[in-house]
Amino acid sequence: MRISLSLVVWTLALGIAALDTDHGAGVWRDSDAGHVAKMRIQESEHTLDIHSPTDNRQASFDKALKVLQQYQSSLKSHNMPGRYESQLKTYRDISSFFPKVAREYVQGAARVFSSVFGLTDRTAARYASHRRNSQPKGVKQAIQTVRKLAEQGHEESLFALAEIEMYGKYGSALELDLAFEHYQQLADISGNATAQYMLGLFYAVGLGSTEQQNGMSLLYTTLSAIQGYIPAEATLAFKYLSGIGVPVSCNKALSYYQSVARKAIQYYNSGPVMGRHMPDYRARLSDDNGGAYGVRTGPYSLHKVVNRKSFDELLLYHQQNALKGDIKASMTLVDLFYHGHRFAPRNFALALKYLRQVNTHLFTQQGELRKGLVQSEVNAAAQAAGMYGIMCLRGEGQPVDTAAALKWLKIGAKMGHGISYNALGVMYQAGIEVPPNRDRAIELFKLAAERRHQGGQVNFALAIIDAMPEIAHENLRKAAEKGHILAHYHLAELYSGVAELFSGVNGAEMQCRMAVASYKFVAEYGDWLHSPIPSAATAYQQGRLDAAALSYMQAAEMGYGVGQLNAAQLLETAARRNAKSSAEAAGQIGNGNVDAKSNVEDGQATAVASLWSLFKTREAHVRQTLAYWTRAANQDMPDARVKQGDHYFYGQGVEQSSEKAAAAYTIAAEVDANGLAMWNLGWMYEHGIGVQRDFFLAKRWYDKSIEVNDGGKLANYASLARLCVKYVWAWLSGDDVGESPLFFAPRPVTQEEEDRAQAEAGADGREGQVRNINHYEGDNYVPDDWEHGAGALDTEDMDADEEPAEEDESLSGNLFFIALFLAAGWMFLPFR
Repeated sequence: MRISLSLVVWTLALGIAALDTDHGAGVWRDSDAGHVAKMRIQESEHTLDIHSPTDNRQASFDKALKVLQQYQSSLKSHNMPGRYESQLKTYRDISSFFPKVAREYVQGAARVFSSVFGLTDRTAARYASHRRNSQPKGVKQAIQTVRKLAEQGHEESLFALAEIEMYGKYGSALELDLAFEHYQQLADISGNATAQYMLGLFYAVGLGSTEQQNGMSLLYTTLSAIQGYIPAEATLAFKYLSGIGVPVSCNKALSYYQSVARKAIQYYNSGPVMGRHMPDYRARLSDDNGGAYGVRTGPYSLHKVVNRKSFDELLLYHQQNALKGDIKASMTLVDLFYHGHRFAPRNFALALKYLRQVNTHLFTQQGELRKGLVQSEVNAAAQAAGMYGIMCLRGEGQPVDTAAALKWLKIGAKMGHGISYNALGVMYQAGIEVPPNRDRAIELFKLAAERRHQGGQVNFALAIIDAMPEIAHENLRKAAEKGHILAHYHLAELYSGVAELFSGVNGAEMQCRMAVASYKFVAEYGDWLHSPIPSAATAYQQGRLDAAALSYMQAAEMGYGVGQLNAAQLLETAARRNAKSSAEAAGQIGNGNVDAKSNVEDGQATAVASLWSLFKTREAHVRQTLAYWTRAANQDMPDARVKQGDHYFYGQGVEQSSEKAAAAYTIAAEVDANGLAMWNLGWMYEHGIGVQRDFFLAKRWYDKSIEVNDGGKLANYASLARLCVKYVWAWLSGDDVGESPLFFAPRPVTQEEEDRAQAEAGADGREGQVRNINHYEGDNYVPDDWEHGAGALDTEDMDADEEPAEEDESLSGNLFFIALFLAAGWMFLPFR
């Protein structure tokens, strides 16, 4: 008995320790970093007298800024896991104490437990509170120095102070109204382009106490764009493309996107041979939790949530296999570290390490293939030779070695590798280590293009564009379909030239839109110089959700689909958590009497609550959330259209409209194949809400939802059972339920019978007697402009003799629904 009791105590202690470690990891790591930073700052105070009266204002500012940057760099690598990542990590660790059979259920219970008691939110709150309370004395003095210099009109201090107040830098709290004042002061003094752009952002979104004014937003953003500020140009381009506060103008959108894209390509070409690597992956925050609804709702949702722990386990697995000489595992690691990953930044040194291991295993010292290799190893050898040659040519992980690059690229080309053909062509074209030979370069580019290498397709197209424009255009189009940035850019240049040449002629508008689409791709995926997304991701990982939301809103205004999705996700998180806040706090927020610190009391308020300080009123907060869901939906972001429908259905941020909700769900169901939207439509058709009541369409949408959404089968089966009972009750009551039975449908007509019937109908001179049972006009209705007055799906004009879609349910399956309902009724009847 004592042994059992001790075992229970130790198990509980270990479980609590694991739970506390997961939730407090970010706090304690940052505490250590903060302690180190304090020591460094205090030491620096003896050598950096930031208040010395003999220094001029610029020198004082430089010293203060150095202190702040030193503190920031000491904390940069100590990030707290994000809300969803931390939650996933916690319940996975707890479940490890249980048998495999029970782990899935324990994970679900832990997820619910964390959500109900807000463990992860309290962790973020403790982290944010810790950052504010542990701000070193030297950092406070540096900020105070910057503030005093700003009061004297020092422009750099004004800008630095506004940034601190805007994003809560260096452990400070957000003070949006003060940030607005300082941006306004800086813009008035010097016409600073960044300050003008930030003022445009304030007016566009309605941040803080600023009223939303599209006219003022357009004014300041335009003033900034005139000075060539890239974020302002991208914002104006998206405004004119989407008609946000301005009339839609393809030509103006083209002009601004063209300017941004050309700067991006100029920076791309300024890097090593064959251009710079693309920026890091843009994570969708909803993916951390399985989707915007926490579950997989359709084919475009994630199949599996991959958090940091799962990634580390998989990485360790491949590393162990690579140590054993597994070529496939080694090449996987080469690709991972060469291109980078969300959880593994690009690391050329590690990629080169594994690449050399592969080359040693597959090649002799003379560069010849070893004997006895299987075909998969030969393919890996070709890829390894090409990649090693490129890394030598570009100086990645090692100094530039053009001789070695030529050697290994020739080996890869000899084995028919597309990457090697393209890189070797670049060397012949530019005369690197070989005499320039344009004909040989074109020949190599063509071989690379034939092997579907995007770079080869682009280079081959550019080499022959004057002689064979049609073939060149086809190669550019194929490369653009695979996301090659240069292909998009050159296609955009072609389309824009045609649009300008034939301005006012039929077809010019289409060419303009094609050019805008390609320029927009370049502007958003080649955003080395102007993307706010990296800073947003960093703030999110640190638990500073308010600063993350601000940066994602900035990205959203610039037209980033992922920025719109993430901004909406964060703002809606605050809306959900607000339901748990006290009535007094809700009343204060609704009256706009809350600043950035009003919800932070004794360190108990959550980090999510700080998101409410971004807007003056709750209505403005919810309205902007809907705007971002709508814009994300228009850019085909997963689940965004369903979220938009939810806002219309419940009247959140917009006038309640079941008809517009049904229209949004219809688009999501038919275009995105979203299972949740299908279930929503089934429910609306079943009850006649927003659409005309139709049992057949209700059952059809329930059936389709089952096909695409495995996780929602139980809900769909229960809905079908309820639908069966409602159908029978309506039939017994004499209501119009249609001519054909809902669940006991007649045997489907075979293709042979249908062809025979159509032949007989044609012989008799009659048309339309036998209709395709798969044709159903109401199902494919998509409103043209549902946002401005769309209504319910119009089913009143359907022919009376139109048959429902083919049913593939068996008789036993239909009986199951009836039996399920009767069993449920029998269970609850005795308790009435």
